[in-house]
Amino acid sequence: MAGDDYSSIVEERLGDPSEVFDVYEVLSAEVDRVGEEFSMNDQLLEPWSEGLALYGYIGFVVGGGILLNSILIKGILQAKYSGALYFVLQIAILDICTLLISIWELFYIAHQQWTFESEHCTFYIGFESFTNIAIVYFIIGLNFHSISTYNLAQQISTADEELTNPCHELDSSSDYMTAEENNYEVAAESISQKRSLTIDYRHRKTSIPVIWPVLLIWFIAMSESLPLFLFSDVISTDEDVKFCTVLINDRTNHYIIQWLVISIRIVIPTVTLIVTTAMTIFKFFQGRKFTQPHEIDENVAFILKVSIFLSLSYVVLSMQKLYGSLLFEVLSKPILRHKYPEFDKQSGLMCSLLHYCLSFVRPLVVIILCKLKHNHMDITFIYKGNAKVTDM
Repeated sequence: MAGDDYSSIVEERLGDPSEVFDVYEVLSAEVDRVGEEFSMNDQLLEPWSEGLALYGYIGFVVGGGILLNSILIKGILQAKYSGALYFVLQIAILDICTLLISIWELFYIAHQQWTFESEHCTFYIGFESFTNIAIVYFIIGLNFHSISTYNLAQQISTADEELTNPCHELDSSSDYMTAEENNYEVAAESISQKRSLTIDYRHRKTSIPVIWPVLLIWFIAMSESLPLFLFSDVISTDEDVKFCTVLINDRTNHYIIQWLVISIRIVIPTVTLIVTTAMTIFKFFQGRKFTQPHEIDENVAFILKVSIFLSLSYVVLSMQKLYGSLLFEVLSKPILRHKYPEFDKQSGLMCSLLHYCLSFVRPLVVIILCKLKHNHMDITFIYKGNAKVTDM
């Protein structure tokens, strides 16, 4: 009796099997409709979220980075430093240009096509290459200058020790007594002449020129970027998608551009930067082991710190763009068609943001290093003060 009641209830509830399938189809259609609504909402919200993130980046990173770099430029120019900070000055100027260029690139990656005027494409590709080349080579130049400054400080310290060594004083006194017996005036003249020669020697070796290396780096960056200014343009695909690229119809010119970009922008900077960074770190820790503090001046240690920071930060945050984006762009035809072609859009945006945020972090850290109390740095970033020309 109970079984019959159960069967009747099931038959009353479910009815004909066709009705069951009708209910299933209705429910499936409802689920699909709700899923499509969620998908449409995601598609509508995604551009809004990307747009807010990009405009937030423009307001905070670009605006703040330009302000920090301007403060750093003002401080260096006002203090009139002519040595290592002259390289930092060039990097700060380039960082301002880099932050402005980043707006083009981030919107290019976010929209997956070029949405600006074709004239902007020429400026974007040309200046993007120009600033990246100049920055990495200025960091390398700063490393060489820091190493040379350290070696010069060692030579000066060694010369001071030789002049103040008691053994040398004993030899000088014995020579003086012998000369006094013969001729006092001749001995006095020879001693004064010896001292004047030592002073002249040290004066010629107290500064390291930076003008010619700086001019050479500007020339290299302009020479490498000039073809990109000439051949860059906007192209459209069959799907009416626009790309900012480099158009080279001749195969020979295409291979020449590839070889120049890979060698000058990837291979040479990578090898040189790694070698000079390792040498700079070695010099810094070697200087900390000196028994006498005056053997390594605080200003020399400051230069080494700045060089190490700029080098390591570039390796960590910007080196990925050389091998994750530029290398694949150059190997494609036409050149420079996509940014981060082997990554999806979100990964490309994140990698590009890491690279460009470095132009915000660099001046901030350098300003902090300059304002540390144990550095003998007379730089005023806000208020105007009197400063003398310093070779550093």
